Amino acid sequence: MVNRFLPDSPAIFTMGHELKHFLVDRDYKTLWCGDDNVNDKIEIGAEVFSAELMFPEKDFEDLLVQMEVKKGECNPEILVRLKHATKTTLSYAGLVKKAEFLGFAPKGSFNRVKWQQLEDQIYGVPIHRQIKRQRKQAKELTW
Repeated sequence: MVNRFLPDSPAIFTMGHELKHFLVDRDYKTLWCGDDNVNDKIEIGAEVFSAELMFPEKDFEDLLVQMEVKKGECNPEILVRLKHATKTTLSYAGLVKKAEFLGFAPKGSFNRVKWQQLEDQIYGVPIHRQIKRQRKQAKELTW
């Protein structure tokens, strides 16, 4: 089962993850997605499967090449623009892993990026968050 209260991105990722278990791992009697590291390879496989399902590596690479991004030269702004343009639900962490794995970015080069702030800087704060902030401020004033 998938937590129905998850936001879309993690819910979709989780569904892909569990789909891999259903398709490939169903013969394992004691498979459990949790904190124990007994099934590391199986869990990593499920994460890779889900990420590939959400945004195939070939598509990712082709789009970066179309954007004229060379190996080793991908930066955070490029990933924000790519995520925005494709409307992928794959997280920034997933996009970073793909960029690093495919050699478009050096490992660890995105460690301190504040993705939401960068996205807001490039595209502006989404209206739903502006409204939420205004409601919170109004509520604070009434106390």
